[in-house]
Amino acid sequence: MKTEPKILTEEKPFCTLCAERGELLYARLSDSLFGAPGQWNLFKCPRSNCGLIWLNPAPLPAELHKVYAHYYTHDATAESLGRKAVRLLYNGLSKLIQWPIGLAQARRRMEYLYLDDKFSGRLLDIGCGDGAYLRFMAARGWKAEGIDLDEQALKRARDLYRLNVSQGTLEEKDYTDSSFDAVTLRHVIEHLPDPLGTLRHCLRILRPGGTLVVVTPNSESLGHGITHEYWRGLEVPRHLNIFSLTALRRCARELGFTEPMQSSFTTATGADFILDESLALQARSQPGNLQGIEKKTLHFKRTLRAVLLQYREHLSLKRDPSIGEEAVLILQKR
Repeated sequence: MKTEPKILTEEKPFCTLCAERGELLYARLSDSLFGAPGQWNLFKCPRSNCGLIWLNPAPLPAELHKVYAHYYTHDATAESLGRKAVRLLYNGLSKLIQWPIGLAQARRRMEYLYLDDKFSGRLLDIGCGDGAYLRFMAARGWKAEGIDLDEQALKRARDLYRLNVSQGTLEEKDYTDSSFDAVTLRHVIEHLPDPLGTLRHCLRILRPGGTLVVVTPNSESLGHGITHEYWRGLEVPRHLNIFSLTALRRCARELGFTEPMQSSFTTATGADFILDESLALQARSQPGNLQGIEKKTLHFKRTLRAVLLQYREHLSLKRDPSIGEEAVLILQKR
């Protein structure tokens, strides 16, 4: 059996956002998703106006490539016809319920990454993967381009869809100031060693009036409260910093944005996926239970529970706006 190379780490005792010393939240977690070696601890900032969760110790920057050695973006296996049929049937039937309760409309806004009310312009998607979002926005008139670290995903974006994508980090690129009308990061900020630094670069390359959109797993979500250390949004050791709505608002303040210059909220639009995989991880941990999160295997009861929890979460947002599975921050540059 091949032994995975050890990942070298560094201590991270203090909060990335406010420099407060963290408190242990979860200890000795393993990567049960993609098999990165090691056991990992998560710490939480005790300040009520922050609450960031982070990995401590964390992989050294030069070691980060090792935690993505078997990442899902490397799997180009085509979806089976049976699973595709079930997915299409689910999507069709679910709309009958989602439209009356407003979930379908919320999902449509997420599909645009909240740029549905903006005129087309130049768009940069950071962490673009194989370019699904870029294709969607290009078809709607945007001049869309993307960057990502995953060369395999980028190759599909270039070869199959002829998209304008490049490999690397934002900090490595030579984008000029005020060159984009919108910058988007969906499920990216949690992977970044220096989230505030990257967001500052995003704002630098935005034109005045431009929009920065950040979407990330919400650590105060209903799903985290139910599944605890098995919550899919933790994803050790790839998620270096895990945000709540409060922590995202702290980011905005650190960047100089007052309330009128930002919009922040949580959403249940992706809760069915996140909850389904969280429940699978929880089930997998039980003695004698080999049920995993294999994408080609359907687990009807578990998936039904995840969908019902999604509806519960969406309907509960009016009472408690902080419990959606994903947190969203939208900044308008002046």
